[in-house]
Amino acid sequence: MSSRRFPADAVLILLPGGLLLLVLVLPLSLVLAQFITAGDEALALAHSVYYRQVFLFTAKQAALSTLLALIAGTPGAYFIGRCRFPGRRLLKALATVPFVLPPILAVLGFVLLLGNGGLVNDVRRLIFGPDARPWKMLYSMKAIVLVHVFYNFPLTMRIVGDAWATLPLSEGRAARALGAGRIRAFFTVVLPRLLPGFAAAALITFIYCFMSFSIVLVLGGGPESSTLEVEIYRLIKQQLNFSQGAALAAAESVFLLFLLTLYALTDSNLRKTLKDDSLALSLEPPKLLRGVRLAAALAYLIPAALFILGPLATIIGNSFFSRATWISPAAFSFSHWRRLFNFSESVSLGALSRTAVFSLSVSFFTVCAASALGQYAMRYPKSRKYLESLTALPLGISSIVIGTGWLLLLRHVPNHGAFRLAALGAAHSLSALPFCFRIIYGRLKQLSPQVSKAARVAGASALKTLIHIELPLARPALITAGVFAFALSAGELNASLILAPGSFTTLPIAIYRLIGAYNFHSACALGTVLIIICAVAFYLLDRYGEN
Repeated sequence: MSSRRFPADAVLILLPGGLLLLVLVLPLSLVLAQFITAGDEALALAHSVYYRQVFLFTAKQAALSTLLALIAGTPGAYFIGRCRFPGRRLLKALATVPFVLPPILAVLGFVLLLGNGGLVNDVRRLIFGPDARPWKMLYSMKAIVLVHVFYNFPLTMRIVGDAWATLPLSEGRAARALGAGRIRAFFTVVLPRLLPGFAAAALITFIYCFMSFSIVLVLGGGPESSTLEVEIYRLIKQQLNFSQGAALAAAESVFLLFLLTLYALTDSNLRKTLKDDSLALSLEPPKLLRGVRLAAALAYLIPAALFILGPLATIIGNSFFSRATWISPAAFSFSHWRRLFNFSESVSLGALSRTAVFSLSVSFFTVCAASALGQYAMRYPKSRKYLESLTALPLGISSIVIGTGWLLLLRHVPNHGAFRLAALGAAHSLSALPFCFRIIYGRLKQLSPQVSKAARVAGASALKTLIHIELPLARPALITAGVFAFALSAGELNASLILAPGSFTTLPIAIYRLIGAYNFHSACALGTVLIIICAVAFYLLDRYGEN
């Protein structure tokens, strides 16, 4: 019986696992090989004052963004994990936004809000008169940090909030019975239990901010506000300096893999703590807020909702206005939408159709790979930790670095347009796989083991059991993972700028080029389409992807 089962089980792990290693390990190996053979050029980078400043700026903006994201997200984590009040579900749902929102939309929204002709400066001119000096914040470190906080403080709400929700009631009662006040009980009992959650939130936020690309590319404002990701892109795409680009990519990858290892250890400790606390005899129930505490919760919820939804609402609103000129103000208009769906002006429509077809392909491949890996983890529980570690690797490997590795390989291949598209699809799938694996595996492990046992007794192989029995029962998770992978691929810009052939324009690339041409209203029309895609993914994640 084992001889019949082995080939099917082998397919479940070898096909997606082999492709994952190929897509991830091959380009990384090429980057490292280029770094080793670079020799003197790599040493010159190490002694370069400019690149040391770039590294320090990258670490500085990531650390500052992480600190502010933790500060901004901690009150929300308390309200989510400990309290019941009107709007709690909305606050918890807002914590899902970073998972589905493309960075280029955040950039566009904040440019429209904070630019010289943006909403904030328009309000200032209404209040202080038309001669009021505009508030200049864009194209600086302050703008980069602000957008990073916007993007990442909901992570703190979600991660620390889940830890807060599982605190045992017994420990808090014991501390108060021994005479500890609320503040002392918090620092001696509550805070130590929350530290793994804070550490996990801080590490993953720092990693995301350290790898940030499109936000820094648009809002950095010049070499003095450049990061490693942007410098790798400039060396590879603009200067065609593969030796120095690979050297920077290798150095960044080693540093990020170290941070990812720390995050994996911290996340494992956090899960163990959450599991132990959830098995406690009694958990502290959420408190129903009234009076001053309810007002405090709403005072946090309303600004948080405006901070998250304001840039998106600005994008949607601007898509319905014509561009202001010296002789006519902006006016309500559908011109940008008509141009978007005008077949004679095929750039926007072509970008939309290409994005849809390409992202559907990525979504299908990612769901198939995640389903196979999830089923294998179900059949062999001891493999779960290794598979989780393997699928988590893309979280700490930049798509810019992956794209650099593929370019190192494909630059020697003639007529490599199709190969670059395949590599781009693999890079997109790689970015979505960690999340899709967790979504699908989380649903599969909820199925009764008797189902698969009955199928095996009836003679079904592991592959047939997965396709005909387990996946139909896990349909909500498959839909959620598929839409999530589609939204991630549709909004991905980093790898697309590196790998996409010149004629292959996606929605994020088109939006990026429109922003560069200061054609913000047309960018808003395309951005609204992307927001609709993200809204569907947001709804499904909020409804089905709780775990």
